[in-house]
Order: sequence, then C-alpha cells, then structure tokens
Amino acid sequence: MENRNAAIVTIDDYINYGNRLQNYALTKLLQNEGFQVFNGVRVYTKEDWINRTNDEIKKIVKRFIPFRILKGKLYSPQDKSGLKKEREKKFLDFVHSYTAILDPIICSSHSRAVRSLKKYAIDYFVVGSDQVWNPYYEAKEYEFLTFAPKDKRLSFAASIGANSIPDGAKWYFKKNLSNMKYISVREERAAEIVKELTGRTADITLDPTLLLDKADWEHVAKKPELYIESKYICTYFLGEVPEAVKAFAKEIGLPIYALNSIDSPELYTLDPAEFLYMIQNASYVLTDSFHAVAFSIKFNKEFYVFDRKQDGVSSMFSRIETITKRFGLENRIQNRDRIVEQEPVSNWNEIEDELVVEKNKSMGKLLEAMGI
Repeated sequence: MENRNAAIVTIDDYINYGNRLQNYALTKLLQNEGFQVFNGVRVYTKEDWINRTNDEIKKIVKRFIPFRILKGKLYSPQDKSGLKKEREKKFLDFVHSYTAILDPIICSSHSRAVRSLKKYAIDYFVVGSDQVWNPYYEAKEYEFLTFAPKDKRLSFAASIGANSIPDGAKWYFKKNLSNMKYISVREERAAEIVKELTGRTADITLDPTLLLDKADWEHVAKKPELYIESKYICTYFLGEVPEAVKAFAKEIGLPIYALNSIDSPELYTLDPAEFLYMIQNASYVLTDSFHAVAFSIKFNKEFYVFDRKQDGVSSMFSRIETITKRFGLENRIQNRDRIVEQEPVSNWNEIEDELVVEKNKSMGKLLEAMGI
C-alpha cells in the first residue's frame, strides 16, 4: 500500500472527553485506510500567538489567589485548578499514547506555514469533527486550512454548531468554505448554511465516534483504579444536573457515578479510556452530552438524554435530536423534571448494521475526494 500522510485540524480541548475521543476516532479511521496521521496542527500568526499567550497568562494569574489544601494538593476554591490540571495531564498522556501531536506553527503569515509543514510531507489536511466552524468561539483561519494548498483542504464531519452565521461573518465563511476541496459536515443545518453561502452541496457525515467499530472502542476502554459497583448509573452532564436524576436513581436502587462533577475528584480526573469503560459497563447512562449519547449507542447502553441547561451557552440539542431520530431512539429524550422509563432498546443490531453502511459511505466519499 502506498504511504500517505494526513494531518487533522481540530479543537484542542484537553479536559473534554468528546473532543479527544472524536479526534482519536478520525485518526483511527484514517490509519485504517493506510495513512500516517499527524494531529494538533495549529497555525498562528505571531500576533495571534501573542494574543493567545496573554489570555493564558490571565487565566494562570487567576488560579493563584487564593488556594486551599485538599487531599494534599493545591486547589483553587473558585475552579479547583489543581483537579483540572490533573485531568488535563491524564488527557495529554492518553493523547500521546494514541496520536502523533505536532507543535504549534508560528509564522509571519499563514501562507508561510506550508514551508514549516513541508518536512512532514502531508498529502491532505482534514479539519473535523467537533464544532471547528462555530462562529461564536472557533472558526479560526487555520480551521479552514487557509495555510494549505486548496487541493489539500478537506473537512470531515465538521460542525458549525449554530443555526445561522452572523451577518458580519458571512463573507468570511463564504470565502473560506469556497476554497475547500471537499466539505463534509455533521448536521443538516450546517449543510444548508454551506449551500446558502457558497451554492455547494456538502455531504452530511455522522460523528467519527459512531463510525469507528465497537471493537476498536472496546480495545481502548480501560477500567479505572477504583472500586466500581457491578450495576450503576453513569451520569455525564456538561450543564446543570436535572432534578430527575436523583429521583430515578432512588427509584431503581442504583448508585450514581458522576463523571463530570468536580466534587467527585476520583471520577472527575478519569482519562478518556476510563470514561469509555464507565459508559461501556453502566446499567444506565444519563446525560446532556452528544458524545455520551454516541458512546451509549456504540456500547448498546440504555440511556436517557436531556436538553442542556447551561448559562451563557446556546442550545446544541438539535444534533442530539437528529441522532435519536436517525436511529428511532426519540423516547430516550426525557423531561428534566422526571424520567419515564421506557422499554429496553431492541434494535441495536440494526443500528450497528446501519453504522457500518454509513462508515463505508462516508470514508468512501472522503477517499474519492483524495483521488484514492
């Protein structure tokens, strides 16, 4: 097989499970097609880098005053940064175990970055998945691959994560999307936006976490070094925890393992492989997270999902509605006040068969765009 190199551009969030696991999934999908894959490609102008550094310094200063002692470690009472640092370290260890990470490239202009990347002999750059094109907190120039030759710019399951592009940014999106060789997005609305702005038809692709085979995820999953009950409810909430959770746990008589609660240090600092194990072995998964839903589906877990309630964050529920509708799992969506238990899911095999078809179709289109 001919040697080929690909570089993935995505959001680098080293405390978010979905972010790191979608990156691993796309890496593995490309590796399965014979690619050597590089990750973490970030291209900044010197001005971009200075601004980023100043922002990081402000965050660091906030963490130092004041501190309190908890379990022999330093934690901030505001954000318990010691826990976050521990979690981030475990995420980085996971990332370096499974992917090749490049250092940030700092150039006088984005166009000069090609020279810095030349030694890696990258055949194609792939941006995705995650909300790389969200106009409210991402969509940086390098996330449209502006540093790369136009015939090497591809997206895979890229998400806009918003229902519209602000008027003042439409020209920016139109220009950058028009210069992509191939566009695949994660949600129907994103494809509509691409069509509205550029006239181009974007393929709609499932998140790569759903496309990777279950066996691959089972290979990665790792049991935490904690005592875990044989039957339990696994919760993963990025916003406020619904009132329904405790009542449901009491009703069915199972303990709760809350994976994103900073008040549960041993669980909060689990790495992505341990996160997978906790979902894989749960009796129920309760969540407001798209990726927790995705892994519940991959591991055939009974799950209930809720609309996220989070100050300052717009609703992202459309992608969850899309995936539950796609697989006939609409009854998994529950009211935040009370869970009405449903009959166990009976069509897991049909869902898995459909995912295999979708993987072959999506990867086929990507490889076709690469001329393979």
